[in-house]
Amino acid sequence: MEEFLTNYGLYKEYTLLEDYYIGNQDFTDPIDFVGRTFEYWCENEQATRTFELDLDEARKDYFGSHRADLIHDDHFIDGKLNFIFTAIGKCKSCNKYHIYFDLNVYSNKPISNIIDNVHNIAFHKKNTEQHPNTNIYIQKVGAFPEIKRVPNKIISNYFDRETNQWYFKGINALDKNFGIGSFAYFRRIIEKELINIVESIKLLPDSHTAEIQKLLDKHNENPKVSTIYDNIFQHLPNSLKVLGDNPIKLLYNQTSEGLHSLTEKECLEKSEKILKLLEFVIRKINEERSELKDLKETIKGLK
Repeated sequence: MEEFLTNYGLYKEYTLLEDYYIGNQDFTDPIDFVGRTFEYWCENEQATRTFELDLDEARKDYFGSHRADLIHDDHFIDGKLNFIFTAIGKCKSCNKYHIYFDLNVYSNKPISNIIDNVHNIAFHKKNTEQHPNTNIYIQKVGAFPEIKRVPNKIISNYFDRETNQWYFKGINALDKNFGIGSFAYFRRIIEKELINIVESIKLLPDSHTAEIQKLLDKHNENPKVSTIYDNIFQHLPNSLKVLGDNPIKLLYNQTSEGLHSLTEKECLEKSEKILKLLEFVIRKINEERSELKDLKETIKGLK
């Protein structure tokens, strides 16, 4: 839930609950969302702060006082759970800044309206039709102010001004569900920055510096050949090998497929994966740089 509230843009589906059954009915009512916390940007304090979800007093009173042993009738469409409500995110630091999300909660299959999880649950399970593999999902269908994801400072500090413009535009396109647009920006970033990333990796203490330099020399002779991306994995520091796969080659491969051969949905999925992998690699580079700097300062203090 925290990941959804913090990072998901409009109309991006998030799985709230898998294998729904009577007695496992979290999130079938807006009151279930009250008190959920997440990280978000506070305009008052110009910083990321912890927010807490709430409902306005009238809706909180209505849902809280009318909740009994049944899900509300108006929470169903054709037997499936499907309702929209407005949640208020309140900054717990300044206690003033609010954001509003219109949230759509829905199931992929019909569900029972029974929510009794204490009395006669065995009877209800036995005598009520339940559909296997029923999941409950959520998506943001509206937001005020407009959703604005704050760039990761570690990433923005690594890139130059031009790349940061692409990075900012890319993540904001993701938040608006613009798959082709976001993918175009992340492709530009990879095409421009991947060799720079390799140069940074070469200088890390656990890297095979000489071997990576040989690969870079060959690449500079013929930049169109992808040999460096295919062969670099064995020379990476252990921190970048933990995935069990070659993160540099994975990033490079994203540029090999034509933009116009992909659907909007495919571009959106690829953009999300590129962003996560790119942030992982740069974060690991930053961590090792910081560790090396701290170690040098320690040694300097011992002399």
